[in-house]
Amino acid sequence: MAHLNQEEIIAEVKRNNEIVSVISEYVTLKERGRSHLGLCPFHQEKTPSFTVSRDKQLYHCFGCGAGGDVISFIMQLENLTFPQALRFLAERANLDVSLSALETPGMKKAKQEQEWVFRLHHLAAAYYRKVLSDPAMGRKARAYLEARGIKPQTVEEFFLGYAPPSWTALVELLRKKGISLDRAEKAGLVIGGAEGFYNRFRDRLIFPIMTPQGKTAAFGARIMGEGQPKYLNSPDTPVFHKGKYLYGLYQAREAIRAAGKAVIVEGYLDVIQAHQAGIEYVVASLGTALTRDQIKTLKRYTQQVVIAYDADSAGQAATVRGLDLLRQEGVDVRVAKLPAGDDPDTLIKREGKEAFVQTIAEAKDLFSFKLEYLLQHAEISTAEGKAKAVKKVLPLLARVDSVVAREAYIKTLAQEIGVSEEAIYIEWRRFWDNLRKNKQRLDIRQAARYTKPEFTQTNNSFRLTQNSGVLSNTKGETTNFQLEREVLRGCLQENNNLERINEALSGIKWSNQQYEALFDNLLHIAEVGGDWPPTESKINPELRFLFAELMAENELSPLPVDLEGCFRQIKRNQLIREIQQIQKEIAVTAEEKEGKPLSSGELQEKLLLLNELHKQLRQEFSSFSGLI
Repeated sequence: MAHLNQEEIIAEVKRNNEIVSVISEYVTLKERGRSHLGLCPFHQEKTPSFTVSRDKQLYHCFGCGAGGDVISFIMQLENLTFPQALRFLAERANLDVSLSALETPGMKKAKQEQEWVFRLHHLAAAYYRKVLSDPAMGRKARAYLEARGIKPQTVEEFFLGYAPPSWTALVELLRKKGISLDRAEKAGLVIGGAEGFYNRFRDRLIFPIMTPQGKTAAFGARIMGEGQPKYLNSPDTPVFHKGKYLYGLYQAREAIRAAGKAVIVEGYLDVIQAHQAGIEYVVASLGTALTRDQIKTLKRYTQQVVIAYDADSAGQAATVRGLDLLRQEGVDVRVAKLPAGDDPDTLIKREGKEAFVQTIAEAKDLFSFKLEYLLQHAEISTAEGKAKAVKKVLPLLARVDSVVAREAYIKTLAQEIGVSEEAIYIEWRRFWDNLRKNKQRLDIRQAARYTKPEFTQTNNSFRLTQNSGVLSNTKGETTNFQLEREVLRGCLQENNNLERINEALSGIKWSNQQYEALFDNLLHIAEVGGDWPPTESKINPELRFLFAELMAENELSPLPVDLEGCFRQIKRNQLIREIQQIQKEIAVTAEEKEGKPLSSGELQEKLLLLNELHKQLRQEFSSFSGLI
């Protein structure tokens, strides 16, 4: 492809990555007129408010405000920089474009390190597979797989391999190829010691851990006989962090989308056995409790998750930890209860695919599972034990939105612990009333309060009157972020708004540095002249995500910005912050001088300033009720 400038590269990448097609790989979209609608991947919601426009090639969430083009979507969801997102999309579309001009030296170095790790892992994976297929060297591993019921085609599908018992076989291969062993150590393949380098994995079955795009990011290695540790994973590297990956996602992602759900298990062989049986929407959490990163990755493919961990106590404890994270991320979660002593691997081998599918179908909802778990670990044979059990369950009931579902759960709880439903209702109402009262008290404490501070004057000295009120506005900073965002939207709506905004906000300190930086960037672009709003290529790379988000909001929710209202509110907030600061300074001065009369010098100056600020505030606004 001919050499392209930055603007042409961006246009080419967008042209070859149609936004509905790209976002559909992460979000289930349904066509609604000229747009597509789905659940927002950036915040929790039950009613779809995430809109994608094929005509405008933009997305916008009317719930959380997220928005932008296909590049900003990938930036936000994949947590990539602008150049990284461009590269991601260029590779997705098989475009041969040079993006080096868009990358900083640090980014280029990090990218080179990552490419080296992927390249070394690709080489190592090929080596392990070759050893597994070798008639002599791989005999032991092949016999083990056969005994575990793993078929040859499944071995190929998951790229399984075998690390031989040799301490230096891989080291010697890398040396022959002229590959730096220091680099191989950073990639987690070898370990350096006093006697030189040796293989990290020896006499173990190898499970490549892959990115969703199919690159080998790490390895899991299982011992095939006695010994510890049973499983050994690659260490953290420039491309691998254990809490970010899900084993089998590369093989499962299309099946997850098709089934509308994902099943999470614990082990590599659990995943492999399920896929081999035709249950292909199964992934594993790499033997750990679920992490937020893993859940966010999974949410790109589905909003429904079934956890099917081992039935032992350790497995259930891990399940409970993961459930809370799933709920917080807005995922519809259920728990499949496996027979005692079973994992998915053993259940499928003993009773077949249907048994595991039935177990998934009978998965309990979040409340039912937690209720069962709490009661299993509670002593409900005594009156005191029953009371303690109910006390533990009440916070779970508070998270149930449906009144009908809550009533059903209360009936279940009453039956399980052997008390009347009325008794549970009484405890529930008491708990709920206290919860509401506590929330109201918290809201009152957090609400803005305004009481002009009082001072007594004696012989030209001042003392802060005890218990004087303080002006507070806990929502002030958040409010300013929203106002400044609206101001920036106004900048992009009309070129001539820039000068008005610059003049109106002269002397006002921006609350958000990124917003201020974008405003300065726009001022500079306007000085040069040209079409408005400017093209993305004219925006500083670190600000392009924000720019795309604001442009999308203007396009898909094109209400004109009330700039005058924004100016008044921002100035009001500025005055309030100045008053707060002076009140704090006076209060601190009074505390430091407690019991002594204060000199009238600096303190009197501060009081005069404070009174002047109050005067300005009263003159501009009749009350603070509109703000707080």
